[in-house]
Amino acid sequence: MRLAGLIKPLLLRVNKSRRLLGQHYATSAVSEEYVFDTKEYIDFKKQLRQQNLYNKDGHTCLQLECRLCERMPATATTRAQGPLAYINKKTGAFICPNCDVKLTLANAARAYQTPPPSGYQRAAKKRPEYASRFPNLVNVTTEACEALGLKGLKEAQLNAIGVLYEPEQQLLHFKLRNAAHIVVGEKVLRLSDRSEETFQGSSSSGLLIHGTGNKSKAVLVSNLLDFIVLATQNIETHCIVCLPYAVQLLPQECLPGLERFKELVFWLHYDATHSWDAARAFAQKMDEKRCLLIRPTETEPAPHLALKRRLNVRHILAKATPVRHKSITTFNALRNDILSELQNIEKVNGVKWKRFPVLNKLLKGHRKGELTILTGPTGSGKTTFTSEYSLDLAMQGVSTLWGSFEIRNTRLAATLLRQFVGYPLDDKLQEFDHWATEFERLPLYFMTFQGQQPLKPVLEAIEHAQYVHDISHVIIDNLQFMMGVSSYRGDKFWEQDSIIAAFRGFATKHNVHVTLVMHPRKERQEDELTTSSVFGTAKATQEADNVLIIQDKRLTSVRGKKYLQVAKNRYSGDLGIMPMEFDKDALSYSSSVQSAKRRREREKTSPTES
Repeated sequence: MRLAGLIKPLLLRVNKSRRLLGQHYATSAVSEEYVFDTKEYIDFKKQLRQQNLYNKDGHTCLQLECRLCERMPATATTRAQGPLAYINKKTGAFICPNCDVKLTLANAARAYQTPPPSGYQRAAKKRPEYASRFPNLVNVTTEACEALGLKGLKEAQLNAIGVLYEPEQQLLHFKLRNAAHIVVGEKVLRLSDRSEETFQGSSSSGLLIHGTGNKSKAVLVSNLLDFIVLATQNIETHCIVCLPYAVQLLPQECLPGLERFKELVFWLHYDATHSWDAARAFAQKMDEKRCLLIRPTETEPAPHLALKRRLNVRHILAKATPVRHKSITTFNALRNDILSELQNIEKVNGVKWKRFPVLNKLLKGHRKGELTILTGPTGSGKTTFTSEYSLDLAMQGVSTLWGSFEIRNTRLAATLLRQFVGYPLDDKLQEFDHWATEFERLPLYFMTFQGQQPLKPVLEAIEHAQYVHDISHVIIDNLQFMMGVSSYRGDKFWEQDSIIAAFRGFATKHNVHVTLVMHPRKERQEDELTTSSVFGTAKATQEADNVLIIQDKRLTSVRGKKYLQVAKNRYSGDLGIMPMEFDKDALSYSSSVQSAKRRREREKTSPTES
């Protein structure tokens, strides 16, 4: 199965052929039906690794050494560093800004199949220099600067950022450069009506960038007035980039020029709706995770309007917000995770219990990031079952933190040890050191809180344990011991809901499974407990991924049984019951433990063979 499916069709037109190493690599026009397959991209990267050729994954492009244009010959001590080419990771287009070669990924792979001879200096032609349409360019004059109408702006500032002036047509001239810093076009601002026009070759596209090459952040603007304002503000942290075609178009040939930036801030000016739509569309091309947006408002207008209103552009820049909200994602972002889950479904199901195979059948496994609520009548064995339930997982490497507010840790640890051994050690004290040493190897930790405790210190202890010990399972026994001791003296149900919400948030944020033991409401003994029987409001069972209820009918019926009911299962939806037969010696509800015990007893009583 492919890692990712078919990507959007690629339309790439090239008009010439190049001669390389005595062979011709055809780069004639590509059919509009050409479709880029991700497998081609993966295979090409393998090919580069096998040939030990430089390549680096960028935000939008794979950067690699171009083998189609000139480079210095290799020496015995240094690897030749040729000009960089780029392969767009969405379309598969191979683009070299130095030699102006454009290929489909399939043709690029064929071009890289033949390694160059050692020390060979390539003979491919360099791209021709761009010829300006405006031959009579001069430095900006005072008159031109004043005609621009930006208060406080000096002609020296314009000259410092590379602006030129065409006196006959009354326009300001800006050079557009590609990722190799080669001039590939020009953009002009007519002083008469503030209109802009862009001139570039049919197969090239560049950007107007101001700032040193060591800056990792950039502000993207859509017009030359905004570019001038920000470029002359001497913003130390950001380069200033003017897009070639405002908000109408962003050619993929521009993307390599933005690869070096780790953060892009869109400060586009058209109107609020079009700026936002353009920012979203452009951000999808540029990797949304690094993109931020300043949406034009009265308090955060376009840069040239901010200057006119005497607003601080640095303060506005600091208010940029992510284009991609941290709480919102897309299927494309989840695609590989879904594929990984489908390929590893048993691991996704979680850790299997060895003592409770029925739970495996119903719950499928114990998974991180979930919230489980266990309830049952007083004296029904909630703590005893939970201790064995957690011991089973700890024996399989699930790092577990116990928060027992109801019984002392000494008694809890003794119960766990007895369940671990399978029989009481009271009359076999000589075995204690052996079993205690074995038990110490389990990833079990205990909080030292006793009695009623407020939420804050308990959560702080859990967060510390999770960070230091990589805890993946937290048990709180029981939740009611955390109520009534906070500074809040209002409704107790509201307080319980707040505690449950805090544990739900912790489980999700830290990817930890939280098991909460809770008392039920007072019900008639003959009535079965349901999810509505959990003490408090419905929030507890609504927030929970799993609800387990111990039903004990032994006191109300001659043939009554005790069983564990899976009353809610968000993962698979399977509901059902697990019989709970108790072995007093082992303090175990496990049928497998009891079967092993009976087998050992039979072996002891059976006559030995002579």
